[in-house]
Amino acid sequence: MQIRKEQVLIDKAKSELPISIYPEREILAKLREHFEDPTITKATLFEIHKMMYMGDEGGITCEIRTHGMNTAETEAVFLCSITHFRIRRGEPYYSELEKYRLKRIRRLARQNRRRPF
Repeated sequence: MQIRKEQVLIDKAKSELPISIYPEREILAKLREHFEDPTITKATLFEIHKMMYMGDEGGITCEIRTHGMNTAETEAVFLCSITHFRIRRGEPYYSELEKYRLKRIRRLARQNRRRPF
């Protein structure tokens, strides 16, 4: 079985978790709803605590937590594609994660343009 480049990136980044991230605009409403915090903005710091590859359909999916979140008090985790978050500059594997994220965003945009409804 061939190991995918996404899995290689995940395996490298796992040793550096948590990784700090910022949300993109399109995910803000879901984050505010899930974390029950209307003050969440694009400048709110979140953390990736787990990463997994969900195939071509899902890409790299991450378990997202607020910075300093107590997991004992949470009822559910927030799973989301890495494409909806910007990696904080200076984080380990910043350039590799951002390169993957931007490439995936472009590929998804091309796919959506090709699919007539």
